[in-house]
Amino acid sequence: RIQILFEIMELLPHIIIGGLLSFIIIISWIPNSSLFSWHPTLTAMGFLLLFSESILLFHPKFSPISDHKLRVRLHQIFQIVGFILGALGVLCIYQVKEANNKPHLTSWHARFGIATICFSGFQVLAGNMLIYPNMRKFLKITESLGNLKKSHAKGGMLSISLALTTIGLAFYSNWFINKKFHVLYQNVALGAVFTVLGVVITQVYQRRFT
Repeated sequence: RIQILFEIMELLPHIIIGGLLSFIIIISWIPNSSLFSWHPTLTAMGFLLLFSESILLFHPKFSPISDHKLRVRLHQIFQIVGFILGALGVLCIYQVKEANNKPHLTSWHARFGIATICFSGFQVLAGNMLIYPNMRKFLKITESLGNLKKSHAKGGMLSISLALTTIGLAFYSNWFINKKFHVLYQNVALGAVFTVLGVVITQVYQRRFT
């Protein structure tokens, strides 16, 4: 029974991510859907799912993959695809705002969102320098690979913090408030987001800085 409990605990971050993602997608498309529905759907898939799972890939307990090279390759793919989905999600909300003649970046959710896009784009590019030595040579980067990996880990912690904070703030935006859910839904969703963030940040810190 204890072994089963440990196995459940190891699956818990993935369960939370899957459950929260499903909740966001469902309320985005039901009962009504529009171009706006793609904004929470794409950003949640990109940042909540792919960004989080790309880091959990390296966890000794939370990852089913043991081959390090495969982990690195999947991490790269998840990060690139996640960024593209997130950027498409931002493009959708931009088009919606423009079509309705509404101002941009008026909420903390929006401000954190644009910061996430800008910094995560830089982080994805920087991560590729660790994989491709020719990029480092072309950019004349002489820092040791070990130090670059630590810098990338610090950037990753900031990037995922921005991304998941943006997701959390979405539950306090007009979009969610207008759905008239009980405040309990907001608090549970926010708690789920920061549970995932805590697991991810702890993993990166233990792997690179202890």
